[in-house]
Amino acid sequence: MGYRARVQQTVSIGDVANGILIRLVAGQNKAAERLLALSSVQAPMDDVGTLVDSGAVEPATDADEASSVVYDTPYAARWHEDQPLVDSLGRKYSGGSNFQNGRKSHYLSEPAEQHKDELVQIIREAGNGG
Repeated sequence: MGYRARVQQTVSIGDVANGILIRLVAGQNKAAERLLALSSVQAPMDDVGTLVDSGAVEPATDADEASSVVYDTPYAARWHEDQPLVDSLGRKYSGGSNFQNGRKSHYLSEPAEQHKDELVQIIREAGNGG
């Protein structure tokens, strides 16, 4: 005489997939927070640190969105690109600034590129439930 047990799935694949997506979004937001931390130590500082203080993460709320790291001052883009320009008053700016204490232009794109493996790993670990 044998023994038979019946096994039935009680969790739907959709629920499992949804849980993974939720963890991936959380990981994406965590990676954006890490990028903010990495970039804020490279962002140029003005007298009161306004640019650095303006840094924030706009978190994703679902898997169809991206998390964003934003620096929101009138000069954030100019200092990031730090290229020659002529402003609306006709003043010429040569670019190539010498920012203080090792701070520099491309303060967001360079850390993103330099630490991309770390940022991807943060998302991967979150997706795996870690």
